[in-house]
Amino acid sequence: GATPRLGRNLQGRYAVALYSDLKRHIMGPNLRDSRRQHGVSAAQFQTPPLWGLARSGPYLHDGRAATIQIAIMEHSGEASEVRDRYAALSDDERAPLRIFLTSLTRAPRMIVPRY
Repeated sequence: GATPRLGRNLQGRYAVALYSDLKRHIMGPNLRDSRRQHGVSAAQFQTPPLWGLARSGPYLHDGRAATIQIAIMEHSGEASEVRDRYAALSDDERAPLRIFLTSLTRAPRMIVPRY
């Protein structure tokens, strides 16, 4: 297939997808915390952007998943259908997705020295 490319917007800037809806989702009993935090159910988690995923391991909110694949398979609740579709893929079919996810890096912060 064709190599994916970022498209530029009308101002000539690159448009980069967030890869998150930033909403809270019920992720099922596997990922449930032991207590509520800030009035939010222990079973709900805000979906973070996937930017920087390649350098953010271990994965999940508490670091329990050593790999992206383990993190995907730990999801349940609202993510059960997506997890099951991923589980039904062969290793050869999963590989491009894992490569894509690990390619999502965040630009390093620029530090401007003070003089």
